[in-house]
Amino acid sequence: MKKTFIILASMLLALGGSIITQAQNLKIGYVDSQSVLEKLDEVKAANAQLREFAAIKDKELKKDADDFQAKVKDAEDKFQSMTPQMQAATQKELQALQEKLQIKQQSAQSEISNKEKQLFEPIQKRIQDAIKQIATDGSYTYVLDKQVLFHSPTTDDLSDEVVKKLQATKPQAAATPATTKPATTPATTKPTTTPKK
Repeated sequence: MKKTFIILASMLLALGGSIITQAQNLKIGYVDSQSVLEKLDEVKAANAQLREFAAIKDKELKKDADDFQAKVKDAEDKFQSMTPQMQAATQKELQALQEKLQIKQQSAQSEISNKEKQLFEPIQKRIQDAIKQIATDGSYTYVLDKQVLFHSPTTDDLSDEVVKKLQATKPQAAATPATTKPATTPATTKPTTTPKK
């Protein structure tokens, strides 16, 4: 029994030594992805393009919503003087217009989402490629995002290195820089439906 205990203890010591050796060989860095994004001109340019695109869509939707509201008001003003058949036809027409407007609103949201994806996917790929290259060149075992860390020594922060690498290899086409916050989706106007009887 004593011999078995000694063998087990020896195995645990050997295993512990192996784990310590592996831990000593680990090299971990981290990147503050939010900070990287805020420092890149291409991100500012993409945000400017997205805001402009969203503003165009918002303007189109507002015009359609205003036209619809004008038709609703016109129908309300004339509703009492209409025959029952005309009232039913007007209600049906306004309902169809409202449904068409809602489809346009959904389509605009989808177009904005697709535009955002089109603008930012290449930037995200560039950032990922830069991080991979820095990790390879620096023999890092892992590179983490700062947001998942409770404690992060500044000596392991690779954010500035990532920014420098990206700025050194700027993409061909760059738009005019603007603010760093992504554009929000435009507010859509919900029209009132049928005229009051």
